[in-house]
Amino acid sequence: MAELRWILLVAGIALIAGLYAWGVRARKRSAAPEPDRVTRVEPLRAPSVAAVAVPTARVEPSVWDEVEAVDEIDELPTLEIEADEPPARHEVAPPRREPRFEAAAEVAAPEPPRAAAPPAEERKPAPPQKIVAIRVAAPPPSMFAGGTLREAIVAEGFEFGRYDIFHRLDASGRPLCSLASLREPGTFDPDAMGGTDYRGVAMFAVLPGPLPSQHALDELIDAARLLAERLGGVLQDDRGAQLSLQRIGQLREEVAEFERSRAAHPPGR
Repeated sequence: MAELRWILLVAGIALIAGLYAWGVRARKRSAAPEPDRVTRVEPLRAPSVAAVAVPTARVEPSVWDEVEAVDEIDELPTLEIEADEPPARHEVAPPRREPRFEAAAEVAAPEPPRAAAPPAEERKPAPPQKIVAIRVAAPPPSMFAGGTLREAIVAEGFEFGRYDIFHRLDASGRPLCSLASLREPGTFDPDAMGGTDYRGVAMFAVLPGPLPSQHALDELIDAARLLAERLGGVLQDDRGAQLSLQRIGQLREEVAEFERSRAAHPPGR
């Protein structure tokens, strides 16, 4: 029983001492100023640039452990920031514009093939023609008076018309034979013919024409003979030589050869 009493007495003393120490510690804590709060400084960030690291405050890892472990502390440790200057800003390069492949594809796209143009129609060659000519000339060194020549031409049934020359026409208006001046360029001015003298005229027929070729040659020779009689002129071939029977025979042979050639090679083949 005596030992139990001593144990209870010691326990009571220890309890009282602990309560006393706890009270002293509580009073000192209530009297001490509240520790400053630590504020975290965030680094400034530039647009489209990686974050720039700034030096942070160095805090000894054992400070807060010592605050809780030590009963009597005069001052709490303060945070020290070694770098107070704001982080430097970096120039931001303008965003790079990448080429658009769609636009490039549109520009480089080849044009669709154009439809081939239809082949041009081949022109059919003009049918072959032959011109047979005879001259009616004034006997040198005389000349035909323009007024007399015009009257003789009209009297033989020639009319002034296309190409500014005279033509003898059939019932449908197609020329059987034509008459041009030997003066350059071969045309006539009916109103001015009275004041002009002429060396002669050239009469010609274009084959094929309204008449068969041999008949057209006969029509041409007859018209030339009648006009020469009216004017008192002479008949010549297309070269200016006298129109002889031999030359007339050659003209007939040339016309016959032309007709044979046309029969052997008809138009359109």
